[in-house]
Amino acid sequence: MNRTNFEHLVLALILQAIPGFLWGDWIIGAIFASAVFLGREHAQREYHIGDPSKLVGYEALDFWNWKLDALLDLFMPVAGVWSVAFLLWLQNR
Repeated sequence: MNRTNFEHLVLALILQAIPGFLWGDWIIGAIFASAVFLGREHAQREYHIGDPSKLVGYEALDFWNWKLDALLDLFMPVAGVWSVAFLLWLQNR
């Protein structure tokens, strides 16, 4: 793990908090933050592979070929926001 993994976690929690505080919907915030970081890592992988216009199908989503750092850059924010959403859902039940 490195610093960017934790920075992405903090950014994802901030992104989740926007709809969470505005509308009280932390699940929508988790979906939003997860989508942002999935899109970011997908774009990073496309440029890592080569020219994005020449990729075949979902070639950039072959998670088993991603580096560990890229996987953690996606996993930490997604796990963090869904943990918050789940804990708040449990609290409000």
